[in-house]
Amino acid sequence: MRRPWVTVLICGSLVIAVSMGLRQVSGLFLRPVAMDLGLSREGFGIAVALQNLVWGLTQPFAGLLADRYGARPVVIVGALLYLAGMLVSAAAPDGIVFALGLGLLGGLGQSGTAFAVVLAVIGRAAPAEKRSAALGLGSTAGSLGMFILVPATSALLDIMSWRMATVVLAGLLATIVLLALPLREKGTREAAGPSRFSARGAAAEAASDRDFWLLNIGFAVCGFQLAFIATYLPTILVDKGFPLSTGAAVLAAIGAFNIGGTYVAGLAGGRWMKTRVLASLYIARSAAMIAFLLIPLSSASAIAFGAVMGLLWTGTVPLTNGLVADLWGSRHLGFLFGIVYVGHQFGAFAGAWAAGFAFDRTGSFDAVWFAAIAAGIATAILHLMLREEPRPLALAERT
Repeated sequence: MRRPWVTVLICGSLVIAVSMGLRQVSGLFLRPVAMDLGLSREGFGIAVALQNLVWGLTQPFAGLLADRYGARPVVIVGALLYLAGMLVSAAAPDGIVFALGLGLLGGLGQSGTAFAVVLAVIGRAAPAEKRSAALGLGSTAGSLGMFILVPATSALLDIMSWRMATVVLAGLLATIVLLALPLREKGTREAAGPSRFSARGAAAEAASDRDFWLLNIGFAVCGFQLAFIATYLPTILVDKGFPLSTGAAVLAAIGAFNIGGTYVAGLAGGRWMKTRVLASLYIARSAAMIAFLLIPLSSASAIAFGAVMGLLWTGTVPLTNGLVADLWGSRHLGFLFGIVYVGHQFGAFAGAWAAGFAFDRTGSFDAVWFAAIAAGIATAILHLMLREEPRPLALAERT
């Protein structure tokens, strides 16, 4: 008997909370890891960038497997890989092993436990009229994990080494295996029918659509902005003389306010055109970054920036996922959204690596801030160019 969609929503949301919450604490480890392993900021950034790149490149395959065989086995394997990666990084003697653990294994693990796989099963389980709100709730869970795990990690780093703190956090991943059990579903297994309904046919139809690539470009900018801020903002504040706890408080504010922001974004996507809501989010992000650079820096202004960015942080996820479902159908949602997520993770790779690269050579993050602002404005324009109309694949799925 199929489990109620609410159960899928709750357990899937908790999986995302653990997986995405752990991802967002990386910036707190920059200084202790760099000092212990003798890494530059670019060196640490490469490890985070590798994680984002591996995650992005393998996401379509994880989504395809989940579409075919159900999300449960994919989430379980992803959790075990993620756990292994954290343990490897905790025992790393040098930067190379650290990057292999956090970057390679961590990226593979996140591919199976994060948004594309889990939101796909939530999107398939929820009734059509509740899908946008359900996706908003599921996406919000990542913020809840961030809100809880960022201050908890900061407290751990105050009382133990970064290696022991990593081991403690790795233990949370074991809970994902249990949370994945209710995510049982009937995979499509490429059911009989016209070739256009195969994963390959769906990908070909989407790839021939200009708007699919505009969506990819826009999501890449999202990844660039978020990876840069999450990885380097705590260190930026420490460089300005603030304690690490201030950076943790800012990240926690992002997580706290993103809980409501992402949910509201999901609701807004059900009421107004998703393309216009997305454009508004990107414009608001650029405005927030401009204000952060112009207003005199203090603990209060930094936390206020975190709160504003939190309202806008992952609101793009349910909207983008919902657009993929609306325009190209939900049958291969995990696979198609996984392809879009490749763009997001290429952007995240650039944000995590290029920021460290720029700082090590110029001693400043100014160029990266300016690039993030300009890209946000350009992305808003791109989203306004999208045609929010169901394509033949989505229309055929409804008949």
